[in-house]
Amino acid sequence: MSSSAAPGSSSPASSGTTSTGGTGGTGGTAALGLGFYDGTSSPAGAEVAATWLGSSASVRYAQDFIDATDWAHIDDPWQLSNWQGSPFEMVWGVPMLPCGAPSTQCATNVADYNLVADGGADSYYVALAQRLVAAGFGSSYIRLGWEFNADWMGWGICNAAGTGLTSWAADFVPAFQNIVTSMRGVAGANFKFIWNPIDSANSSCAGASLESFYPGDQYVDAVALDAYDGIGTQTSGDAARWTDILNGVNASGWTAVTPSAINGQTFQGYGLTWLAAFAAEHGKEVSLPEWGLMSAGTDGGGDDDTTYMTDMTNWIKSNASGPVLFWNYAGGTLPLDIPNYTNGNTPNATAIFQAAFTGGL
Repeated sequence: MSSSAAPGSSSPASSGTTSTGGTGGTGGTAALGLGFYDGTSSPAGAEVAATWLGSSASVRYAQDFIDATDWAHIDDPWQLSNWQGSPFEMVWGVPMLPCGAPSTQCATNVADYNLVADGGADSYYVALAQRLVAAGFGSSYIRLGWEFNADWMGWGICNAAGTGLTSWAADFVPAFQNIVTSMRGVAGANFKFIWNPIDSANSSCAGASLESFYPGDQYVDAVALDAYDGIGTQTSGDAARWTDILNGVNASGWTAVTPSAINGQTFQGYGLTWLAAFAAEHGKEVSLPEWGLMSAGTDGGGDDDTTYMTDMTNWIKSNASGPVLFWNYAGGTLPLDIPNYTNGNTPNATAIFQAAFTGGL
């Protein structure tokens, strides 16, 4: 889905490691906060959104994605200087392997995946961590290998047909562990790592039992799902679609995998209800690095869906404890109607969002 790739940007000269400072990436004690992603690699739009929501403190986080073209782009992100001095703490989408282009929606390079899983790519992630620390982003959230239970990511564990696991699925956990260990070992690093599948209402495959792909509590600081207002082309209305997002099932209650029970609680699929329980079981923050509105022509979305926006904002206030980032970007997804920023023709959902988050979380 469109949510899983970093939109292409023109890549200027590398920023290197000489710059320092900026408030972006310096963390406080409470992790909960609202953020935005808009595909611009710039804080300008989120600053407008913060004013629209009443104060600079209304928006705490911004998100950007590391260019996945090759190892040289992964370990030396060109956009670091764009964010230095911004008022936002950063959430960085970090690819687990190169894709030959900035987008992470690509065919899996098995040799590179094996390299990461075997520790042969550790030096690239050490260099990335050193550059983040030097640029003032040493306390950022690192969203590593997101949406891995889909069939469109370069590190995905589901095959292209979505019918089962890939032959390289076993590389995911050791690759994740190696990257975390490498980045945490850098002097000055205080990163928080997000483990981030997508809601199984949107993507899953036989064999993708998420518990088997959890890297372990020592490697994870926040657990997350991406949860958009779209679960496929067959829906019976806004209320039913929201229930399916909660339960992690597609239309008519279908799911590829049934999660393990948690403290006697059972689940249909890997949805928001499961996420809250899993985070509590492991003592981790609950994060939503991607959530947003979908057009009716994309995955059966609800367009200007007031049911989704009302229920999601209520769920966030009741359950979230880590970064919550709205996908404010067009292309199948629909942005909010924020003056001087974005217009997705979503006035009703936008009004609910504004009422819910004026003043922040």
